[in-house]
Amino acid sequence: MDDDRKLRGPRVLKVQDPFHDAQLLRDVAIINTRTIEALGALPPGGLPILPKRRPLPRLPETPMPIGRDDEESAMPKLPMQVAAVASLALAACATPGAATPTATQMQENVPVSSVRYTYPETPVLTSGELVPEGDPAIAAKMNYKPVDWPLRFEKHSFEPRCYDTLECQVVYDGFAFGRDKPTKSSASYGDDYLKGWNGSYGAVPNFVSPAKVTWRSKDGTLHEAEIDIGAIFKDELVHHFVPREEAADLPNGKNESVPSILLEVNDRTIRVYMKASIPTKHLQDPGNRYSTSRRDLVLVKTYTY
Repeated sequence: MDDDRKLRGPRVLKVQDPFHDAQLLRDVAIINTRTIEALGALPPGGLPILPKRRPLPRLPETPMPIGRDDEESAMPKLPMQVAAVASLALAACATPGAATPTATQMQENVPVSSVRYTYPETPVLTSGELVPEGDPAIAAKMNYKPVDWPLRFEKHSFEPRCYDTLECQVVYDGFAFGRDKPTKSSASYGDDYLKGWNGSYGAVPNFVSPAKVTWRSKDGTLHEAEIDIGAIFKDELVHHFVPREEAADLPNGKNESVPSILLEVNDRTIRVYMKASIPTKHLQDPGNRYSTSRRDLVLVKTYTY
């Protein structure tokens, strides 16, 4: 009997697993959300189709001189899992307790020139090269319309980061972020230490319980606080710097991009940001046909302890 079973191979179960299917659908939804966050929504009609070009002839390889190391190949290459753990190690964070909350820039408010991230790092281009149009037939089927205004969101991604702490932990939607070891100062990463920051956890429905933050500032003081994300964003408005006339038309007039809500714990200060993908009518980096949207980091709330 055993020999016959080996010859036939393993049996394939014909019973469908609904839980496995649901997990696959959620994984695909998360991948789609992160792709839109990183690259922005597709332009009307999809990406423009470029004509195929004949590949250039392959150049002969130049051998590496003997005795000289290739600097790039000599650098250690960490696997993706290690990189993910490293990014989580930088995370962790904050919320208000006996803090002094200070409201900052809201959607399309007048910029506060003295506070970074309450104004765009680079100007929002409202003229110049237009975003390339795709296939008109596809655009017609997708029913592109002026986007609903003001922009609102129904779910969000989340991620905290901790700097200049002796230990730091943030719990949000039942998920714990952080570490029990000291974190580096933000100054050690340079002025753009928040560059490239996006929410890694989500999409979270609006809204869950407040984020619970426990951390020890660099002077050794222990802090406990709760940041009520639902109260901060109770109007469910997307915070951004794109004027209405520059917002691109979208299918059915809906911006389906999920914004990131980001929480920074920095010594005795907690800051709450939003980053959202807003498709634009003009290329935001002239000559770069992929610069079809803005993803500005916007400071929403600050707490000092």
